[in-house]
Amino acid sequence: MEQKTILVVEDSPYLAESLADMLDIKGHRALITGTGREAVNLALAEHPDLILLDIRLPDIDGYEVYRRIRADKWGKNAMIIILTASESIENISKNIDLPMDLVLFKPEWSIPDLSTKIESYLT
Repeated sequence: MEQKTILVVEDSPYLAESLADMLDIKGHRALITGTGREAVNLALAEHPDLILLDIRLPDIDGYEVYRRIRADKWGKNAMIIILTASESIENISKNIDLPMDLVLFKPEWSIPDLSTKIESYLT
């Protein structure tokens, strides 16, 4: 399988490293950041194949990251999976126009589940 680049935008260092380890095992390249501004910069510079985006970030929130990426010509078609522990589906749908199957609620998935979902989006 071809190596893909996945941008992990997660403010929890433990979860970010766990996701990076899982992606490495699957043969992918993980870019990790815990801030929104760096996420936008990395996404627009690296053009990752997939972005795993947390909503709660210490500087700008995931909604603003999403909007800034989507405002770019490349970003209009970027594959973004929202990861959240605290946002409701109603709040997410008010803030971004995204198919709801691209939102994963943190307490409801495990690393193996996410790995399967990522592989399905990358193929």
